[in-house]
Amino acid sequence: MRKLGSLMLILAISVPCFAKKVELKGDWDLRIKSIIPKLPIQAWLEDNNKDLLLEFSTNLGTVQVTVTNSEGEVVYEQSVVTQPEVVISLDKEVEEGCVIITDGENWVYGVI
Repeated sequence: MRKLGSLMLILAISVPCFAKKVELKGDWDLRIKSIIPKLPIQAWLEDNNKDLLLEFSTNLGTVQVTVTNSEGEVVYEQSVVTQPEVVISLDKEVEEGCVIITDGENWVYGVI
């Protein structure tokens, strides 16, 4: 019974339960060719519209993350060292806007 409880806790922590998936588009050259091209970044906006969860499937080094609102105003802009999971707390709620992630050569974006 404890094993089942522990498994459920791990799943609850690792999978964003109450978050809106942000579909990312763009190109990221990993120098590794794959049959199925998949971006190394996934993003979710939590239900509170103030927390952005980024998941990186590979180490991309340092990336610049920019979040804008529907008027194009920058809500968040900072360099982030990639880890498997990064949670970014935004100063303002973002119900509509855009997230842009770049390393200077590669970039992806998504509509929130």
